[in-house]
Amino acid sequence: MQRKLQAALATLGIGLSGGAFAQSSVTLYGIVDQSVRFTTNSNAANDNQVQLTNGAITNSRWGMKGEEDLGGGLKAIFRLESGFEPQTGVLDQNGALFGRYAYVGLSGRLGTFTLGRQGTESFNFYGDFDPLTVGNYTANSWPFFMTIGRISNTATYAGQFGGLHVGATYGFGQQPGSMSKGSYWGTRASYDLGPASFGGTYQEMRDLDNNVQRMWGVGGKYAIGPATLFAGYMGGSDATGFVDSALNVSTVTGGNFVDNQRRDMTLYTGAVWQVMPALAVTGAFYYDDMKNVNGFSGNSGKRYTGVLLAEYSLSKSTQVYGTVDYNKVSGGATTELPGKSNQTGVAAGIRHMF
Repeated sequence: MQRKLQAALATLGIGLSGGAFAQSSVTLYGIVDQSVRFTTNSNAANDNQVQLTNGAITNSRWGMKGEEDLGGGLKAIFRLESGFEPQTGVLDQNGALFGRYAYVGLSGRLGTFTLGRQGTESFNFYGDFDPLTVGNYTANSWPFFMTIGRISNTATYAGQFGGLHVGATYGFGQQPGSMSKGSYWGTRASYDLGPASFGGTYQEMRDLDNNVQRMWGVGGKYAIGPATLFAGYMGGSDATGFVDSALNVSTVTGGNFVDNQRRDMTLYTGAVWQVMPALAVTGAFYYDDMKNVNGFSGNSGKRYTGVLLAEYSLSKSTQVYGTVDYNKVSGGATTELPGKSNQTGVAAGIRHMF
């Protein structure tokens, strides 16, 4: 699935050292995932829409990663990854060349330490504990907007000790005279115990006014033969307005986010069933009970989402898939859909990995 370009970098040495560089390797990899999607109630007039769009579950991307053996079990590592829209060729992440990942670091027996643009701890955590591994349409990934996704200017530690997985990240605010404004910190921990895995996460993100968006949660999964069951919880409080602005489908005049912090209680469950070696079927259900939506005291709302996904492998590198999702909102959450309080999406696509 990945094409490895390896080269041994031999040198004549510098000065009297007579040394040579250690062996290095660079891997070029990527996913091109394109789908055709039909959506009901796609605008304020409740028109249907048919569109060519990015993948349902995996956003298209390409990247390079590499490592150099430094000896003694220590390696230098790097990763550069770019997201793009295959239907237009334009870059994602506001046009950043390597908007998904861009980091360098060291990896050894005690874990991995990296610096650069990376995923938040909660985003990384739910990538392991969501049945869809965090979807790619807003319709199937909206619960995870609370995790922020990826941030720049971070220092991250990740380690594995037997069945224990841990991670910690600090994001530099980069503001003169303040260590806290614009900063981030987060942690995660999980444990593998036979067919079961479980864990939790917590993080905080500050805006340039030092207001805080917090989220926390737990998740678990359990493998039973060809099936894996998932369940989890996410909670959040947001005094920055970030979650509302990310989920609203049109411009909404907000209230006072500091005095009326948005609060979310999200529950989810699902299962992945490997029906046969080439066919996997996934079902997922998400529910959010939210308070103080858009910065208004007492403005409560609810959102429900169900997703079905079938993926069939034509080869080790190529899959075709079909998916159906249904969203229902009420109360203050109606600003998260453009027209009626419900929306249905149906899509089919093809994914190639290299």
